[in-house]
Amino acid sequence: MEHLIGVRILGHIKGKHMELIYFISGILTVGVVYGVVLFQKVKSSHTELLERHQSQSNISSIRSIDIDEAIEDLRLLVNDIQASMKKDQYENLGNINKKIRELETMTNSINERMGESNKIFNKNITDTLTQIAGIRNNIKILGQDPSMSSKY
Repeated sequence: MEHLIGVRILGHIKGKHMELIYFISGILTVGVVYGVVLFQKVKSSHTELLERHQSQSNISSIRSIDIDEAIEDLRLLVNDIQASMKKDQYENLGNINKKIRELETMTNSINERMGESNKIFNKNITDTLTQIAGIRNNIKILGQDPSMSSKY
């Protein structure tokens, strides 16, 4: 019987160990299932976030390219305007210089004509003064000889 008592005690101890093993096994199973479910949720959330990030990154890249193209177009436009302004400035300076030369030529021509007119005017005045002096002399002579017999 002794043998039977030992088996009973072992059976009782084995039963408690088995319950403990089942309990730990249940806790581990629940933990593993909970971990797998949580992992799947995190993975799907992570995948969704990666897709959103990729979408935003694509949109940002497209906008960046559009902005770079617009900036390059504006840069070309500014360069064209600056080149046109320089060209217009040089052309205008050339036109202004041409007009200044024309005005200088006209002014020189007018100065020469004025000089000639001055000479002619001075000659005419001199001739007129000479004629007036001659007329005065004649009047003076006439005034001294009222009968005009001395001339003949």
